[in-house]
Amino acid sequence: MSNNPTRGQQVKSGFRSAGGWLLGIAWFGLVLWGILEAFGTEANFSEGHHPSRLSGYLLLGVGAAVFVVSANRWKRILPGIMFAATLGALLELWHGHAVNNPSVLIPRWIALVQLVVIAGVASLSVTFKTRDLNMVDRIALLVFAASIYVGGDEATRQELPLALIVGGVCVLAAWAYDRLQRRPERNATA
Repeated sequence: MSNNPTRGQQVKSGFRSAGGWLLGIAWFGLVLWGILEAFGTEANFSEGHHPSRLSGYLLLGVGAAVFVVSANRWKRILPGIMFAATLGALLELWHGHAVNNPSVLIPRWIALVQLVVIAGVASLSVTFKTRDLNMVDRIALLVFAASIYVGGDEATRQELPLALIVGGVCVLAAWAYDRLQRRPERNATA
């Protein structure tokens, strides 16, 4: 039998991919909406809308739950996302300002810290791609994703991005935990 998929299978695969991208975009919109509601001011909205902290935190909670549950589905694109983030951090170091806003100056030592943390997580993200993620991995990746937002805010205020460092350490700890868990399997088969 031929390994070539039929047109029907190709169409089904295409719709599945498109649906996955649309769901990812919807998730990202949910998280942005939650961030705006939870941390935004009235100036972020049209006249008459007041941000609701409670609904913002609920939206972020739903987004976090979806993130943790679906981690095995999107882990394949994580190295690409982290590569792009590494390039962004490199540009911040090179130019001395935020990539998307030249008026926001970022000291080079802070940009260097960001680059080291993001590049480290990018290199570890390749290992997540090749295995099933356990709950420690999922929570570490969630903490890191949240730390990017907080760490970026710290950097724009010209403070050491401690949140980003903590997120990076969580990913490193999850990677080390997995390595320790797999070690007995290797010794048993050798």
